[in-house]
Amino acid sequence: MTAEAGAKEAGRLSVLIVDDNRDLADSLGVLVRLWGHDVCVAYEGEEALRTARVQRPDCLVLDIGMPGMDGYELARRVRLEPSLARAKLVAHTAYSSDEHVRRMGEAGFDFRLTKPASPAELEGLLRMMEQVMKLAEQTGELARRNVELAGEARELLTEVREDIKELKEDIKEMKDAIEEVKEKVEPDADEPT
Repeated sequence: MTAEAGAKEAGRLSVLIVDDNRDLADSLGVLVRLWGHDVCVAYEGEEALRTARVQRPDCLVLDIGMPGMDGYELARRVRLEPSLARAKLVAHTAYSSDEHVRRMGEAGFDFRLTKPASPAELEGLLRMMEQVMKLAEQTGELARRNVELAGEARELLTEVREDIKELKEDIKEMKDAIEEVKEKVEPDADEPT
C-alpha cells in the first residue's frame, strides 16, 4: 500500500520531507508524524524523486539549497510526473529574495516557508491542505452523485415519454371507439324520422 492510500484511509496527509540537513529533515519528520500524518524523509533530490514516485505523497516539503539536484529542479521534475500532479509543493528554505521567490513560482511550488519556519506555520499549512483535500474529495463525491442522478433522471424522463406516447395512443383508440358508438347510436341525418 502506498503512503497516499494509507493516508487517505485514515484521513490524513502523506508528506515527503526533503532536506540535505539530516538532523533538520529527521526532526521535521518526527514533528509532522506527531501531528498525525504519514511521513517519509529523503536527504537528496534523486532519492526524493524515487521515493515520491513510489509513495505518491500529498505534500512534498523541499529544501532548495541541496547539492546535486536542488529543490528547483526536483520541483520541476515532480511536476512532470503524472502520478504526482495533485501533490502540493512547499519550499522550505532560507532563500527569500524576489529572484528566489520568482524561481520557486516557475518551478511549480505552491507554498513557501522561510527557514527557520515555526512549527505552528508548518502545522497550519498542513492543516489547511488537509481541509482543502477533504473539500475536494467531498466535491468529487457530490459531482459523481450528480452524474448518477442526472442519469437516473434521463431514464425516468424516457420512461415518462414512453408512457405519454402509450397514453396518447390509448386516448386515440378511445376516441375512435366513441366515434364508432356515436355513429351507431345517432340517427343518420339523411333518414326520415
